[in-house]
Amino acid sequence: MRRAPRQAARSLRSPAAGATGKAAEVRPPNLPQRIFHVTHISNLPSILEAGQLLPPSEAAPELRLASELTLELRASAPVPGDGSYDDDGIERTAADCVAFSLTPQATWWLEVQEGAPGPTWSAAAKAASTVDFVVLGVDIAAVSNTVVVTDGDAAAPATTLGIGVEGRQRMLARAAGSPEGLQAAEALVPGPVSLATVALVAVANDRRRDEVRDLLKAAGVTAKVAVYPPWFVPKVDD
Repeated sequence: MRRAPRQAARSLRSPAAGATGKAAEVRPPNLPQRIFHVTHISNLPSILEAGQLLPPSEAAPELRLASELTLELRASAPVPGDGSYDDDGIERTAADCVAFSLTPQATWWLEVQEGAPGPTWSAAAKAASTVDFVVLGVDIAAVSNTVVVTDGDAAAPATTLGIGVEGRQRMLARAAGSPEGLQAAEALVPGPVSLATVALVAVANDRRRDEVRDLLKAAGVTAKVAVYPPWFVPKVDD
């Protein structure tokens, strides 16, 4: 009886049948699922009173991180709509959007942790202690109809904006391709962002957790409060 010919052995590095040799497409489960907004603890009472996060063009925070120069640059950086059903047709700039990061260890936040050097930051930012900040986490799905994703500082001339569903997915995939890309990217949400979309509030220590938990409870906000020190400590290179 003749045996069927044995198939050639294939190592783990050998391409599977039908493989094209192209990199696998980044699919939604591999993309960032949450965005993060950092603010000083002194700003939290007014945020809770308003029930929403306000963009820089509308907010009057107790402590503002951005310098006047940075505010001016962001106020002159247009953020176009996508022309979809959810697009209200209002002309906006980066200053009219609430800024989020795709990671709680974003490039700009690491700069603040290291003393906020340079003209980007306010004097208050340079003097602030990072353990006095909170990180608010919002699921992208909660704001996905309007969020715009960039590959860097929204006010920088060379920055690319991902607008609309396809543009946003493309920019999320690009950011997910490297730690540097993830840290540099911004997510801009036009207009106020309701606190109902906030799923997580991260703090640096137990004392701050108890304080924030009491503030949220008094305001009727049910977001989880968690202590996560690594998000508030500058990374030390090995």
